[in-house]
Amino acid sequence: MPLSEVVLVVMGLLTVAMIAAAICRNIPVPYTVVLVIVGTVLGFIARHYPEFAFLIKFQLTKDIVLFLFLPALIFESAINLDARSLMKDIMPILVLAVPAMLISAAIIGIGLWLIQDFTLFHALLFGALISATDPVAVIALFKELGAPQRLTTLVEGESLFNDATAIVFFNIILVLPAVHSFGLYDAGIAIFDFFKVFLGGVCVGTVIGILFSELLFRMRAGVSSYLVMSIVLAYGSFVIADHVLDVSGVMAVVSAAIALGILGFSRIPQTERETVDETWDVIVLICNSLLFLLVGLSVDVSQLYSHLDSIAIAIVLVLLARAAGVYTMVPATIRLFSLPNVSMGERHIMWWGGLKGGLAIAIVLSIPVDMPGRETLLYITLGVVLFSLLINASTIRPLMNRLGFNNFTGDEVAELKHGLIQSQQYADKILHSFLDAGLISRSTQQLIQNKTKQVFRVDDDSSDESIESRHVHITALRIEMHELKYLYDIGFLQYYTYLSIKNSLQHERESINSDHAQKNQSNVFLKIESMLIRWFREVNWATGLLARYQYLRFSQSLQRDIAGILICEKVIEQLNQIDDFNAAFKQQVIDEYTARSVRRKERLERVAEDFPDFYLRFETRLFAKVALVAAEFFNNEAHHNGEIGSKVHTNIERRIYQALNQLQPISDPAPKLRPSDLIGMVPLLNGLSSVVLERLSKLAKALTFLPGDLVIGEGEKGDSLYIITHGLVSVYKEGHESTPIASLRDGDFFGEMALLDTQVRTANVRAVKSTTLLRLSRKDVLSIASKEPELKQRLEEISSSRKSDLQSD
Repeated sequence: MPLSEVVLVVMGLLTVAMIAAAICRNIPVPYTVVLVIVGTVLGFIARHYPEFAFLIKFQLTKDIVLFLFLPALIFESAINLDARSLMKDIMPILVLAVPAMLISAAIIGIGLWLIQDFTLFHALLFGALISATDPVAVIALFKELGAPQRLTTLVEGESLFNDATAIVFFNIILVLPAVHSFGLYDAGIAIFDFFKVFLGGVCVGTVIGILFSELLFRMRAGVSSYLVMSIVLAYGSFVIADHVLDVSGVMAVVSAAIALGILGFSRIPQTERETVDETWDVIVLICNSLLFLLVGLSVDVSQLYSHLDSIAIAIVLVLLARAAGVYTMVPATIRLFSLPNVSMGERHIMWWGGLKGGLAIAIVLSIPVDMPGRETLLYITLGVVLFSLLINASTIRPLMNRLGFNNFTGDEVAELKHGLIQSQQYADKILHSFLDAGLISRSTQQLIQNKTKQVFRVDDDSSDESIESRHVHITALRIEMHELKYLYDIGFLQYYTYLSIKNSLQHERESINSDHAQKNQSNVFLKIESMLIRWFREVNWATGLLARYQYLRFSQSLQRDIAGILICEKVIEQLNQIDDFNAAFKQQVIDEYTARSVRRKERLERVAEDFPDFYLRFETRLFAKVALVAAEFFNNEAHHNGEIGSKVHTNIERRIYQALNQLQPISDPAPKLRPSDLIGMVPLLNGLSSVVLERLSKLAKALTFLPGDLVIGEGEKGDSLYIITHGLVSVYKEGHESTPIASLRDGDFFGEMALLDTQVRTANVRAVKSTTLLRLSRKDVLSIASKEPELKQRLEEISSSRKSDLQSD
């Protein structure tokens, strides 16, 4: 068929799909189900009327499903997948995706072998290809139905992860006839292949996603570049993984999408992210429309009828096998890992919503054409897929309603109440502006207000006090999150500072919403920071890296406090503008944010007192950068909206870029003291010539530790002397932090005996406030001693004295 005719037919199919979409708005049947029905009807017409026979050529093939539809549909779902929710329920998802799927395949295969006239080989082959839930079908349906968040995460996560299991198990069964025996060695190879396919796909997708994210960020890419490169990433990662490296293409796309969502899309302004999301919505609509129409076109009703008995038995076995995994392994996993309960109603939806779709068809089409029994497997697969899409998918909405998933929770009732009140207030405000402009009369205004009051009527004004209080807190957190994103968009926050604060807000939101949340759960970024400092604080080669990293942390802590003040002020301002909250609860939240703001202002004042020159330079550079980036943000928005032309936009952009490059870097926060004088105060080095002290001072490294940082740890080996140039540290024994041995200030030192020999630290030293120290290692001292006889003699005398003391003891 000529390309022009192919394009014409595809456009015709999309037109049919859009007509079907319009019909679906008025009937309680999912859009995907209507498309399959329409496709089946078109296939029937094409097979019985020669004028439409050209449609028969438009049927699903393995390559069309895997390389055209699947990457785009998987990518769009994964990019919007909440990675935090996925990781919280990763264990039940993996259990469903691997052992439950294998058990399902065994039940279906053995059942068909015992009941029908199937060889064990063909029965297990069918069990392997039909057991995996299809990600395309599941995602399309659950998105259309608006299923609960956690239920969606469980079912979507399973459908995204279990393709690797299905493909590996299918390929193992497919080669069994050529294998004379299958022993432990072969089983080991099969297990290895599974992990290679699954984890290989994860690694490939993660690496490509990170590389693309960093590339787009370094390029200062605009929305067009993000959109194009996201499409390249979706298809490129799938083809590289599946076709080039023989690992899971689906897992590669999922991992790449999650990486781009975390490291790429979170760095662009919200308006640009919305543009990318809207474009992907259109891409997914096109792919879903064509895919499900082609599923219907691929079905030959007469052939299905001839295999009706096998199809019916297969359907029963598929449902029973699905039930075995959902009703036994999910609750067992929940109990084993102490996770929030998955209710019986949610398990019913997981069982009935485990749809089969294009993936199963693609797998069965990959069976060699000359293999006996291929046609039977193909039509049984088509029959099960058709049942899944026509019966399961079309009845899941009534099932969800019957199980009460359409009922509002207490929090949703409170949210609905305040949403209705605010909608009424906004409508009244608009009508009042029309009245003031003389566009409507007062009587017309009153008439319309009476109608809007009926639309936004609150049926039950009473609500539980705990729910009302929680709703006020959640509203405050939403304002925080919105303001945080705005501060990042205008360049106020560095990316990882933004992620750290966002992570803290998400933890706080979870602690409000769930009894199972750990309210005192540590921030993952703080854990990583503590680990890095512990590893590198007394490693000589890492001193420079640690100094720069600590400076970065010092700057980010200031950013956090300044941003925190701005966020608190915004929350207080917007809460004061909301009149329908309970006054006592609202004031309680406002008082909390006021107290936070005061604490952060006090911390900034202390830093400004301790490091006045540094703070002035930091403040000047930060706000100058923010002003320029905010101007750039406004300039881009104005150009995007057509308010300024390209020539003007480019000129302003160049000016801003030049100004940003001319901003002076901020020097180290340490006050400018004389390191040689400080080193000379150490008894071990006291009295050395100024030349030796000066040489030692040049090798000393300045390090800044933030409040709470552990400088040295009890029981750790160390070879460095520390001299406090500015700040305060506490010395204490492990487990007795509340009763410190000593507090050391400017000019004090510790760890001097480590210059003689590697020492085991006998106490912890922790920074009480921002503290800058000079670090002098034993290696540096010995390097000077080899050239300075004065220092070498001093070290030998003290070492001999210590040995004599030890012998006398």
